[in-house]
Amino acid sequence: MIVTIANPKGGTGKTTLVRALSGTAAHAGNDVHLIDADSRANTMRWVSMSKQMDLWPDRLKAESCLDSNAIYNIALQRQQEGKIVFVDIEGTTNENLFAGLYCADIVLIPLQTTQDDVVAGMQLALNHIPVIEEDRKRKLPALIVINQHDLVIGRAKVHEPLREILRESGVAMASRPIARRVAYQSIGAAGTLQTVAKSDSKAIAEMETLLEELLTLYRSRVDEATQ
Repeated sequence: MIVTIANPKGGTGKTTLVRALSGTAAHAGNDVHLIDADSRANTMRWVSMSKQMDLWPDRLKAESCLDSNAIYNIALQRQQEGKIVFVDIEGTTNENLFAGLYCADIVLIPLQTTQDDVVAGMQLALNHIPVIEEDRKRKLPALIVINQHDLVIGRAKVHEPLREILRESGVAMASRPIARRVAYQSIGAAGTLQTVAKSDSKAIAEMETLLEELLTLYRSRVDEATQ
């Protein structure tokens, strides 16, 4: 399974999400490969610090790649080796974004309920992905996940029109939002949700649920392709 985490807008929490997801997948016993396709290389600094502090799961491998052809080829090669592949795409529209879309089995679109985030996410889901589907001649499922969510913002009436846009878009949405938690900030320095000094069972459960939804969506896509 290749999961590309993308949103053409920066600041949606893509990198934090991919760290939490990849770590959770590795701790669940999967061989995982993470491709950092962000020019800022924040993920690779996280990898380096995690290894220095002996907080790195053995089943998780990571590398930086900023060449669009290489992103595509590496992702497919690692998938053929039986690994779950996560591709962390920079928050912009460039060749690397489309390389990530072309190789993906699923596109995970994190966003917050702000106008800019929703517009960018919808542009990706309703404009870019259909172009890729037409070119590849097969479906490319997308899953929207509300990121850095809190109860006050989540219930604010001012955001209801944006939530309605998401509901009416026809794009699948994760069953639960990803809350704004200290645990996600903690892994920004080093480690995974499972290895930080003060673990958060709720954060781990959120990632396990999201991972299972991605796996279920992938199995469904594979079953449809073989019928």
